[in-house]
Amino acid sequence: MIYDHCGSLLSYRGQSPLFDLALRYLERTDLAALEPGKYPIDGDAVFVLIQSPRTRSRAEGRWESHRRYIDIQSLLSGSERIGIQSNESLTVEEPYDSGRDIAFYRDNGQGFFVPMAPGNFVVCFPQDAHMPLVCADAPEQIKKAVIKIRIPEGKS
Repeated sequence: MIYDHCGSLLSYRGQSPLFDLALRYLERTDLAALEPGKYPIDGDAVFVLIQSPRTRSRAEGRWESHRRYIDIQSLLSGSERIGIQSNESLTVEEPYDSGRDIAFYRDNGQGFFVPMAPGNFVVCFPQDAHMPLVCADAPEQIKKAVIKIRIPEGKS
């Protein structure tokens, strides 16, 4: 897991060519100007989802993880908290669905939550269960970008 501010994006170069492509896209693109939807960066290898969901309480949230894609989640407007913990410390609630690239877990009352404000980003790797969309104070409409970076087969 990486948690940082977008001003530091390029210091994370070198993870992989696709990761570098995603970082350059984040640095050069005004994501806040994009309407909600899916935008390919490199086909299905790297793409961005612009979302406009409503935050919710932790009790309404769900832990999730992915095997085929790394997430870079960046908040564009509003405030949010994202929970992070090892998926090995959680009990599977819904087994991994390869078609959707997602597994869901029961909340164990643990993990830590990072505050997200516009300009912050979190990188979640396959071992990082995360609970997005948790409200900071009260539920609110937010806008965020989730960049998905495909992991080469045999690397996850």
